[in-house]
Amino acid sequence: MKVSQPRNREASMYGYRARIGYTSPMAATETFPYEFYRMAPAGVTLVLSTLAVLERSRDEVDRSYDMSLRAARELARVGVDVLVLGGVPINLSRGSDVAGLIGEVEHDIGVPVVTSITAQLDALRRLQARRVGIVHPFTADQDAKFASYLEPHGFERLAVLGGGHAGPEVGRVPRDRVRHLARQLLEREPDLDTLWLPCPHWAVAESLDPIEQELGVGVVGALQAILWQALRRCGVNDAIPGHGRLLRDDPAAAGENQ
Repeated sequence: MKVSQPRNREASMYGYRARIGYTSPMAATETFPYEFYRMAPAGVTLVLSTLAVLERSRDEVDRSYDMSLRAARELARVGVDVLVLGGVPINLSRGSDVAGLIGEVEHDIGVPVVTSITAQLDALRRLQARRVGIVHPFTADQDAKFASYLEPHGFERLAVLGGGHAGPEVGRVPRDRVRHLARQLLEREPDLDTLWLPCPHWAVAESLDPIEQELGVGVVGALQAILWQALRRCGVNDAIPGHGRLLRDDPAAAGENQ
């Protein structure tokens, strides 16, 4: 699907290279836009629509699925170049056929579509992850849910560690918390080759490079992966330093199948 590029776009708008639409699950979205603009190259903007998730309850997820489809249409109407359907639980709330969901929404809105779950899975594959440690900000009762997102996809082994925070607290998680959790999990499971940091609503952007350098593993952050795939779908193939190997060393990366 071609991305339209208006004449004189550079002179006329902030998002002269790409305007990325995102349906944010969080009813109160704080960290995502801040970290997006820390990582995104010049000329790339975020067009945001918020949904209904606060406590991560089933009812919130169900309501947010329907809201996300309406929001997708609204974001397409304002002219985004790619639409990201946010929220792994929302992406999977109607079953595992995410490719079917992408196709239906693309057909409906006429804009390329990325989902949070496919972006993160593709990023893990791009880094050739086999033994994956999952570091998330939430309480331990969420461990099995996060593992279930990866279990069908052929990884050799999974290990999980949560930060112990409730859903409404995610924007207040200290910036160095993810590094402490990563060290803790690698001490417990030293043969892991990759860490996955799900949830793009806690502070991880400044820790991606330090974790890779200190602990010698690949790192996939949720927002990092979403930005990586959305940029590629828009034809923006910059190598972006400072935020992990995925953005720095993979300027020709794809996502063509999404």
